[in-house]
Amino acid sequence: MAVIALFIALFILLLIGVPVGFAIGGATMFSMANFSDLNMAISAQYSYSGIFSFTVMAIPFFMLAGLIMSTGGIAKKIVNFASTLISFVNGAIGSVAVIACMFFGALSGSGMATTSAIGGMMIPEMRKKGYDPAYAATIVCFGGIVGPIIPPSLSFVLYGATTGVSIPQLFLAGVLPGILLGVLFVIANIIICTIKGVDLKSKRDDEKVSVKEAMKYRFTEVIKSIRDGFWALLSPVIILGGIYSGIFTPTEAACISVVYSIIISLFVYKDLTWKGLKDVFLDTAVLNGITSFLLGYSTVFSTFMTYEKVPQMITEFLTNVSSNSSVVLLFINLILLVVGLFLDTVPAIIVMAPMLMPTINSLGINPIHFGVVMAVNLAIGLCTPPYGCNLFVGAAIAKIKMEKMFPYIVPFFLVSLAGLLLITYVPWLSLVFI
Repeated sequence: MAVIALFIALFILLLIGVPVGFAIGGATMFSMANFSDLNMAISAQYSYSGIFSFTVMAIPFFMLAGLIMSTGGIAKKIVNFASTLISFVNGAIGSVAVIACMFFGALSGSGMATTSAIGGMMIPEMRKKGYDPAYAATIVCFGGIVGPIIPPSLSFVLYGATTGVSIPQLFLAGVLPGILLGVLFVIANIIICTIKGVDLKSKRDDEKVSVKEAMKYRFTEVIKSIRDGFWALLSPVIILGGIYSGIFTPTEAACISVVYSIIISLFVYKDLTWKGLKDVFLDTAVLNGITSFLLGYSTVFSTFMTYEKVPQMITEFLTNVSSNSSVVLLFINLILLVVGLFLDTVPAIIVMAPMLMPTINSLGINPIHFGVVMAVNLAIGLCTPPYGCNLFVGAAIAKIKMEKMFPYIVPFFLVSLAGLLLITYVPWLSLVFI
């Protein structure tokens, strides 16, 4: 009865527009007070313990680093580098946006930060090239979902902190799946632009050059962009290299990322002022307050669900459906995709990961592989209405109504599902570097 009351209350609160953090906290306390014998004091205790963690400290520092990079010139250098890599195809600007999202995701670890930083630069450029603003916003939004998968990833930090799985190993596991999704989005963009006749590669007979000359020119341009954006491109090498070599932990890496970004943005590129840095700190404080509130009450929610033996019920249900791990993974994917429609990544991971782990362990599924599958599912949720955070950001940057993006969401959503199925049923993609 307590679980039924919990979900009814949560659904009603979300339906009437109560913010997610308040809805989760309110539904949990209502059910705890009226349908269980638990002491209400544990609500405060678990809210505190949910955020009082050295591992979780990585989240605000990665968010701060992402905001600094987006305003301090680092994101611009990444876009320039991406442009030299793929400026020779149909739909070049759209493809540049996706590749830039992949690189920026390797710096910020956040889908919304990636969408905001790259979208702010690329959506206006795509409009100039004749792209429908709704399409430009959509491709940047889907490019942004690669951010929570390519390391360092806030999703993996949360999953690791919740389940006890090694975060550095999760980071390694996210490399190929993130690249796979990015490549799929680039291919989809090239096909769509070719069909629609937008941003086509120019072909002039008097400009024909040999393959050797074309490759030499491309190589020269790439070297120039690497030289120009060297300090920006060095950032993921320092962060990930330090983690994998054991020099510092993911949390320490997040702090180093902040310090490095400030130094490069203020004193090397000089695109960030002291006043701008102050504004970035204020924006991060607000964003971290929201995230911490969500994280705290999501921990209470998860604890209450565990007390009510919901994880055991889920395990029993799924194993009764089938003893085949492939079938169970299909059902879990469907559950997570539905969850992603209504919950942000933070509460979704904190709530769902502990509930699903007993099922994963009972079927012998690798928890690192499952962490990647969960991250991809919930990343797709960032681009699915009604609670698609990336969509809100993209629509705001493009200055359009979100509804105009719906026709373009469908093909990219289908591409995302294809990538999800490959990642789910080809564990090698996640485990090859482990």
